[in-house]
Amino acid sequence: MKRDGLDMRTRISRRKLLGGLSAATVALTCPIWRNATAFGQDAGAASKRFIGIFSANGSIAEAFFPSGDSNEAPLTTLPAILAPLEDHKSKLMVLKGVHMNSTVEDELGVTSMNKPGGPHMKGPGAMLTGGSLMAGSFTGAGGPAGWADRISVDQEIANRIGGDSRFPSLEFGVRIEGQEPLRVISYRGANQPNIAVDDPLQMYNRIFADVDLSDAERAQRLAEQRSVLDFLKDDIGRLQRRVTAEDRNKLEAHLGGIRNIEQRLNSAQVACEAPMMPMGLDPRAMESYPVVGKLQMDLMLLAQRCEMTRVSTFMWANADSWQYYPWIGVNEEHHELSHAGDEDAAAREKLITINAWHAEQLKYLLDGLAMSEEPDGTSLLDNTLVLWGNELGAGNSHSYTNIPWLLAGGAGGALRMGRSLQFQDRPHNDLLVSVCNAMGLSDITTFGIPGVCTGPLPNLT
Repeated sequence: MKRDGLDMRTRISRRKLLGGLSAATVALTCPIWRNATAFGQDAGAASKRFIGIFSANGSIAEAFFPSGDSNEAPLTTLPAILAPLEDHKSKLMVLKGVHMNSTVEDELGVTSMNKPGGPHMKGPGAMLTGGSLMAGSFTGAGGPAGWADRISVDQEIANRIGGDSRFPSLEFGVRIEGQEPLRVISYRGANQPNIAVDDPLQMYNRIFADVDLSDAERAQRLAEQRSVLDFLKDDIGRLQRRVTAEDRNKLEAHLGGIRNIEQRLNSAQVACEAPMMPMGLDPRAMESYPVVGKLQMDLMLLAQRCEMTRVSTFMWANADSWQYYPWIGVNEEHHELSHAGDEDAAAREKLITINAWHAEQLKYLLDGLAMSEEPDGTSLLDNTLVLWGNELGAGNSHSYTNIPWLLAGGAGGALRMGRSLQFQDRPHNDLLVSVCNAMGLSDITTFGIPGVCTGPLPNLT
């Protein structure tokens, strides 16, 4: 808008505008705007972001790791599990030979099989911490055990880069059933779990609907299923009058995305006796798994895109997952299938199908990151580092060797992607050091149990 020949966009910087509007409007005026507009002029370089993703019960090595014995090879033909990620292979790095030694090694790096917890318990506690479980009273196969004994890498990163975000970190999940510590990968410190939220409506209310609403307004919105955007119409109206026609179109598209999520949360239908009647989505229902997963990924994308957070974790079920996948033709329990012997070709094919489905979900996330433009013209994917891991290497042997690690994104150009790397028995603590370094934490030279860590992985940069 211009007044007396003056472009009003130059009258108000993005920071000043957001400072004068409600915190919820910050979510709506996130850096989807070009740096040529008032909303990006003072944004500077794009921020780095981190997302840690967990899936359960190990993998099938020959369907995950590219073939060949080379220490380094370009990603040309992706194996069956990773095939859905073909469109993003230039932004992937597959790591073989990186083991989760901290689950069974002590402070001196000496193997100790007496550490607390069973195989499915130890894995999630170590995945992002590079540590192990404390003694405790949580029961289970191989128990008892407690929570993990140290901070996780996502929280270390959040402590360093998340201070000016509304949420230093957000923890998402999908049907993270079962007891502790099977459903936690994120830790603020020893014995300080960050339990993921696996109800998308609860997460939505936390991110958006709770902002700047009194208890009475919040109750009213939930009772009437009103949109959080209704409470922001005055702020939105003022904002629309201050931007160009091009930016109004981008704002409308962004608001439409938020409203779409609300409609899916409030009007989700399931097949039942009264299919015409809108019913709330049950996040605990087995069949809700893919729908809840998409909602949670959409919410995570919105939160990251809007810089409400720069650090997230995402758990596909709990460790020891008991999920069924009938929508892809797998009617057996994931955990039971994972115990099948190597000679059981049918079970192995179903496990490949399950893991490939999770890769499809990762593609959905990477697509969303790639389509999100930063103020400097790069994409959110260019500046995000995604780490996909597991609690085991192989489910039938409960091994902690050859964990299926995948890095995705760009980390602001810190890593050379589009490659498959093979190491000789490196601890995953070294991978966590490399993650920290890629995220700009260059002073970190060790992570997790010091005696296990040998330094950053070579040849990643």
